[in-house]
Amino acid sequence: MRLASEDIVPHLLDYRLPFGVTAHQLLLAEVAVFMIALFWWASRRISTQPAKTGVLALLEVAMVWVRDEVVYPWLGPERGRRYLGFFWTLFFFILFANVWGLLPFPLNPWDRAPTGNLAVTGALAAIVFVVIQVSGMREHGWGRYWIDLVPPGTPWFLWPLLFVIELIGLVTKPFALTVRLFANMTGGHAILLVLFGFLLGVQHYASPVIGVPSTLASFAFILFITVFEVLIALIQAYIFTILSVIFVSLAVAEEH
Repeated sequence: MRLASEDIVPHLLDYRLPFGVTAHQLLLAEVAVFMIALFWWASRRISTQPAKTGVLALLEVAMVWVRDEVVYPWLGPERGRRYLGFFWTLFFFILFANVWGLLPFPLNPWDRAPTGNLAVTGALAAIVFVVIQVSGMREHGWGRYWIDLVPPGTPWFLWPLLFVIELIGLVTKPFALTVRLFANMTGGHAILLVLFGFLLGVQHYASPVIGVPSTLASFAFILFITVFEVLIALIQAYIFTILSVIFVSLAVAEEH
């Protein structure tokens, strides 16, 4: 007898919520509240606890790593300090949003990551785009920044064409950030969903003799992919952040 799809796919995968709120919006709110609570707690503990252990030590290592290995090498200590808060927020928000899709049922019943949505990754890339342009205009002047997009000495009849090409180049940067993050997070979670579907199918159709070894093998492989997804979540947060730092550094560079 054919098994109905609703017997395999839980109704909780339906992400339509009351009042027009989507699952991704709710998950983004959860990530934001978690970050605010975590760093508020960390700031309170640091002021009263000289020795950092556990979560505090891990947060300090991560923040120092972003500062010394991502921001300062491209922007320098003096200039990078002005942008450090933004890039810390960007890195940890993307990291937690990526990992949130791997959380179990009570925290994430929809089995999806906030960054597995083009609207979310596009909004993050749009914020970075605004920061890039505002940083460049503050550094070089509001008009000079756009004029210097075209290299000096360009013939006047080529200037409009090169200016349009440079404008297109400015737009492709956030587009690349959007697609890269979305594709990597969506692909990983799609693999997990396929494996979970296979696991459910084995439980319903296979005989006990074949089903038990297949279930154990599937579970082990799912566990491996889940751990691998955590690594991918960290790598994607790093790539998004360091590309954003590089784009800002190019905008504020003297030879811009």
